[in-house]
Amino acid sequence: MILQRNLRRVCEYAECAQRVLAVGTADGLLHAATHVIDGGPSDAAASPLDPHNRRRSMPATWTEADICVTPWPYPDKYFDFSFCSHVLEDVRDPLAVLREISRVSRAGYIETPSRARESFVAASHPRLAAWLGRKPAVGFANHRWYVENVEGQFRFLAKTAETTASPDYVLSRRELGRDLTEDESGLGVFWSNRIDGREVVFSNPREVGYELRGFKQRILYRLRSSDRRLQHLGDARAA
Repeated sequence: MILQRNLRRVCEYAECAQRVLAVGTADGLLHAATHVIDGGPSDAAASPLDPHNRRRSMPATWTEADICVTPWPYPDKYFDFSFCSHVLEDVRDPLAVLREISRVSRAGYIETPSRARESFVAASHPRLAAWLGRKPAVGFANHRWYVENVEGQFRFLAKTAETTASPDYVLSRRELGRDLTEDESGLGVFWSNRIDGREVVFSNPREVGYELRGFKQRILYRLRSSDRRLQHLGDARAA
């Protein structure tokens, strides 16, 4: 689901814009969008994300297409705002989609699961499960990519059997001591002018292991530090 803290801002931008493109409808149809490009037909649209808005898109402004096939049938900078939520992590070529979003739009909002959420394992004892031959699900089984945004650039790491092979590479509820919050589970980025990305590729398994172990340690440190700050704040208020 889209981060609720960002949905209101998305709607404010989209409602004021003359032309708005929704890229995919996996997370729901944005009624404020005037145009849609999606792999399914307009009559199969998902439930609205903004039911308070009148639906602006019509069959004539709905393009049923493989969004990884470019170029899209729109001129450069045709749209004032674009919306792409929980799509990039699913598609086979997110860089192609990202380039087209940047080409046809002046500004927009992109959301994916955070890399922490895509690395999260609900099983309490993933090592034991793996040892017993019951490999726990890592993040969302249907997703192809881990996604991060570093200094304004989207970075995509392929989610493969290799990158999910070891408990050393994933976050578990037992290690963190809790589930992830909504804000920790989503990556939402508002952008303007242009947006770009790159695929993270490693030349050998050692590099993969180094990167994944390093990410796990960094994210655990950040989340635990946040928990400690909240605990200190709660203690100070109670005193």
